[in-house]
Amino acid sequence: MPYPLPAHGAPLRVAFAGPAATFAAHAMHDAVPGVQPRFVDVRAGVDPRVLRALLADAAPHVVIALAPELLARGAFAGLRAAVIAVVAPDAPAPDPGSVDRILRTPGPGDGPRWRACPLPVDDRLYAPVRSSRRPPRALCVGRSTEHREWVLTPAKHVHDVVHYAHGLVGVELGDALAAADIGIALHPAPLHGFPPQALLHLAAGQLLLSERLAPACGLEAGIDFLEIDSRDALVTLLTQLRRRPDSYERVRVRGRLKAERHRASHVWPRIVRDLLRDLSVFGTARTLQG
Repeated sequence: MPYPLPAHGAPLRVAFAGPAATFAAHAMHDAVPGVQPRFVDVRAGVDPRVLRALLADAAPHVVIALAPELLARGAFAGLRAAVIAVVAPDAPAPDPGSVDRILRTPGPGDGPRWRACPLPVDDRLYAPVRSSRRPPRALCVGRSTEHREWVLTPAKHVHDVVHYAHGLVGVELGDALAAADIGIALHPAPLHGFPPQALLHLAAGQLLLSERLAPACGLEAGIDFLEIDSRDALVTLLTQLRRRPDSYERVRVRGRLKAERHRASHVWPRIVRDLLRDLSVFGTARTLQG
């Protein structure tokens, strides 16, 4: 094993490093047996010395870099801890000498990867399915893009649709999710993929309306969520739900059950343990020099 491991019986310390506004909802925050997580809020352009100081304070055995493209070259130089880089499906791969393994999120692209899976959801954001308000409230979470605004604009004019483009973290995000009955997941551009907001809405117990998911990552259209293929289809569905808020209650319940597979406290420990086993067998091409 190329890196130190905890003493027998001590928990594995895992640091999640990335911008909180984008990734805190997908990290692990509460300890589980054998794993002690810590989230380190890292913004674009952070001085590598500041990052190293933050990580030194966390003293991790494993670092999960949630936005490695924002970090300066050599950001993890000298860090004696395993590093997983989490990158978008079509993003360029980090220098193999700077990280140990690459995990890609689902979507089009054939870049090198060790694993591929959707971003899990912070356990604190899970909620039971509640009775819908009358009329129901719809929520879209995700940065504003030309495509998303084009799809949402007609629906905003005739329905109660709230769009948070940035800045929701922790309690504020939980409150916004609790105040909505319907979640709308849209791709940032008119290309198919798997927006991470899809699982977020399902975990919160909302009825998910989503553009086509490709890959679907185990979610089934018409069973776990409702698929929309145009902005007119979104307006039509919201109109139907305003008249009959419980018309797709079974879909809502099934979607919430499917979200259980994606709890951060289940997914990240499994990935970390797989990483350590993989490193013990195959080693790493990473170098610790800057």
